[in-house]
Amino acid sequence: MKPKRSLRYAGLHPRTLRAYRAAIDRFLKFVNKKHLKISKPRQLDRQIAEFIDVSFQEGEPLSYSGHLLSAVTRFHPQLRLVLPQSSQFLRNWQRCYVPQRALPASWALVEALMGFAFERGESNLGLLLGLGFCCLLRTSEILAITHHHVVFHPRNTGLSVILPGSKTSQGNPQVLFVEDPQLVAMARAIISPTSKRLLWTQGAHAFRAWFSRLLEDAGFGPSDYTPYALRRGGATWWFQHTLSIDSVVARGRWACPRTAKSYVDEGTMQLANVTWTRAQRRRVREGQRFCSQVRLRQKRSRSGTV
Repeated sequence: MKPKRSLRYAGLHPRTLRAYRAAIDRFLKFVNKKHLKISKPRQLDRQIAEFIDVSFQEGEPLSYSGHLLSAVTRFHPQLRLVLPQSSQFLRNWQRCYVPQRALPASWALVEALMGFAFERGESNLGLLLGLGFCCLLRTSEILAITHHHVVFHPRNTGLSVILPGSKTSQGNPQVLFVEDPQLVAMARAIISPTSKRLLWTQGAHAFRAWFSRLLEDAGFGPSDYTPYALRRGGATWWFQHTLSIDSVVARGRWACPRTAKSYVDEGTMQLANVTWTRAQRRRVREGQRFCSQVRLRQKRSRSGTV
């Protein structure tokens, strides 16, 4: 199911195609394991419905079933009206589905994670965590940033992060501005403007593993926060600084303002209710000190002080 020069694939993002393919592969493994027949539309409807029901009972992500039905009806539109049972099962799941929102990260926690990353010699990772939070980046967008995508403004007035294409950009580039002087200073110390290499070259699995490792450095469990906490926490942080939902929508690149408002409302409530242990607060402060020390070293380096 590779992108081709065909109207069959028009408007589909490569990431969506990969999700469709993975969903179909999961369904076919299910069919083969149970030796099911799907030679007729009625049989296909019954087997997809059973797959959705089993996925629901086993706690699989709702998106897997949604991608499966979307893939089948996209590439076989003649089946749209002959999958009543499977469509009903998916709607029933959607009605009772309560999404588990990622706990948003605060700026204090992000500073601590950055500090521990620098302390471990992973300066690129530390910079990406800061940019991810300040620019409200999705994890896939963080992993796609190259040195070439960070452009510095003259007279140390800030920097721009270029996103060649994101989930809601329809393939068009988007530019986000960062004015935080300390984050800009970190970027200047790390970025090589002539390089087009990824800032993170180890892949998504290693990124998540390192994120969990840094959480443990800060005294948290690997399941307490996810990398998506950067985007959710960044949305709340940006609203608190601008007091504008429209600004949050633009910076987060949401297609629907309602989604951005839910991020801000839920994020504010979660941050107000989150409690850290005394040990976690101590470790976070220690990580923030590591981050401050990096900034001080960079300041001395720029001023020529030894």
